[in-house]
Amino acid sequence: MHQHVVVQFDGKSYTWTGKDWYETKTFLRPPSTIIRKLNARLAQDLQCADTALTSVDAILKQANNARNAEQYGRAERLIRRALSQAPNHVGALAMLCAVLRAKGLPQQALDETAAFARANYSPLLTSRAAALCDLQRWEEAKHEIGRVLAIQASEEAFSVMHRIKAARPDLYDEV
Repeated sequence: MHQHVVVQFDGKSYTWTGKDWYETKTFLRPPSTIIRKLNARLAQDLQCADTALTSVDAILKQANNARNAEQYGRAERLIRRALSQAPNHVGALAMLCAVLRAKGLPQQALDETAAFARANYSPLLTSRAAALCDLQRWEEAKHEIGRVLAIQASEEAFSVMHRIKAARPDLYDEV
């Protein structure tokens, strides 16, 4: 669920949905010149709000909101800030892995979470398995998602397993 933000600019009210801007009264999309100015103001406001957060949980909650709004750079900055306070926080590492994948950096996602590859935290292992899929390392992905499903079945884990099966059905053929 996205939180809508209203910004006053040049005598008008504009709403940010988490993905798009529209003029609050008319519901019309503003011109690109106005959008650039609104984005700059929003970025400044968000940076101030993000800086005010001090607890790891609050930082990660905001990082998750940013990730859900596809603000991956902001989400990554917040996650890294949380990890600077709690370096072994597997929830933060799982979120970092997912954000790096969303940014098109699956190898970096694997590299930065490698020290926790043996952890028994399903969201992290599922995201690592998905990164292996992104890299078309199907056998490794199958092994990783098998570990996840042995710990706890989830919709995300089954989604990764189906992705592997679709790409490499031979890995699941009966012997």
